[in-house]
Amino acid sequence: MSELDDVGQEVSYGTATPRGLEVAGETKKNWLENSRSVAPASPPSAGMFATTLRSRRARQKSALPPLRWLPRMTGSRGGMEKLIGAQVDMSQLWLAIPRRTVRRSRRKSLDQQQREFDLELLQAACAQAATWPDDMRLMVSLEDDQAPDIAFNKRLNDVLEQTGFPVSRLDLVFQESGIAQGEREVCYTLASLRDRGVQIFTNGFGAATSSLTLLRDRAISGLLDGVQFDASVLSASSLSWSLQGDVPELDEGAVAFFKAALDAVRALGLHIRATGVDTQAQLEFVKKAGCIEASGMALSPAETTAQIAERFAGMEGKVRRRRMSRTAEGL
Repeated sequence: MSELDDVGQEVSYGTATPRGLEVAGETKKNWLENSRSVAPASPPSAGMFATTLRSRRARQKSALPPLRWLPRMTGSRGGMEKLIGAQVDMSQLWLAIPRRTVRRSRRKSLDQQQREFDLELLQAACAQAATWPDDMRLMVSLEDDQAPDIAFNKRLNDVLEQTGFPVSRLDLVFQESGIAQGEREVCYTLASLRDRGVQIFTNGFGAATSSLTLLRDRAISGLLDGVQFDASVLSASSLSWSLQGDVPELDEGAVAFFKAALDAVRALGLHIRATGVDTQAQLEFVKKAGCIEASGMALSPAETTAQIAERFAGMEGKVRRRRMSRTAEGL
């Protein structure tokens, strides 16, 4: 069968012959056989891929984000100006990993999750602080409300051995529930830490329920160096009002109350370090209340590891120049 196309050429259309059908059938058969020869992913391989993917996602979800640091400032003649080290900024850290240790798990208890988080945090903080100058101290707040437990020193020793950070430059902040444990082994653990140069603080004074009796007992027994005072409790509530219309930045009642509470803490011989000092009014209170150390936005915002290392390097250079000048004067 044929016909002319648009340009007058003859075009023929053949019909499929039995041989053509046979060839087409053979081609299809060969294609099917070739496709079957490529073996699909075996169940073990697929299962291994799924397991690897889940573990990778779990590592990504549980990995610590880059740490940020709050410079630790202590009092001097001009105010809170002397730099003595840095602490991990826990507020920004928790914003980056929501619901990390508070999620429910069938495999791990909340205590175990908190303990693993503290270990990972200590590992990362000590590894980065190992490059700091010798006179700069590291402070880490621990989330495990049962720390220090009996095995705490062993875990800490493993971290220090792996990172090379000297224990004498480490300061630890425990929850008050951990400090309140009365077991003899826990008291031995705290005593051992202090004997090695670690300063022990309790967290959240002012922001959480605190026992002055507990602070007195731990101060008398020499197991506690001081408390962390949260300066944010001084701020006036957004619902506060006055007849004059001007609401003070700091609540007058809170200022009077916490001034007396901090006087009681200092009477026990404990040091007070203030956190969350974000305004000049809070900074003035901290100075008058006798806090030996402070950190917050009013002194310096949180810094990256590179920024805090650069700050330390600048301070180290100034210290070296002073030492050289003193040596020259002595000679």
